Amino acid sequence: MKYALRILMIISFRLNKIGVVISDFALVALMILTVYAVFTRYVLERPSVHALEVSQYLLLVTSWMSMGWVLLIGRHVRMEAFYNIFPDFLKKISDITVKFSILLFCGVIFWAGSVNVITALDRGYRSSSLLSFPMWIPYGLIPIGGILLFLSVIYISLKDREQG
Repeated sequence: MKYALRILMIISFRLNKIGVVISDFALVALMILTVYAVFTRYVLERPSVHALEVSQYLLLVTSWMSMGWVLLIGRHVRMEAFYNIFPDFLKKISDITVKFSILLFCGVIFWAGSVNVITALDRGYRSSSLLSFPMWIPYGLIPIGGILLFLSVIYISLKDREQG
């Protein structure tokens, strides 16, 4: 059983690491695309028709793929001022409540995101711009982000269990 839990921890960590690396590449691509869009608009006076839409998709990739990693490294939003003055038993109750809430949130965003992806695939949704991008791809980032966040909670819970 310990071996299986250890494998789950490794998988959770590595998938979130892959997600944040993808997020990093998307962020660099977003920076390059923004420079390109500004250059073409103000220097060449021929604005790009697709730069804004592609920028939005890259921002979605950056946000959803890094969601689990942010939790893993402890950079999620928390009321540090209150948490730090809590006695240990209240900190444990707070941690359990937060983990349960996040798991519930992950379930909801996975379900809702999956419904959106299936609907977009069935009905052939595409963006209304000239790019006509298939919308199931950006919608697909929602359940992926939910899975990565879920795996982060599992990783943190197993790590806490190992340490305490």
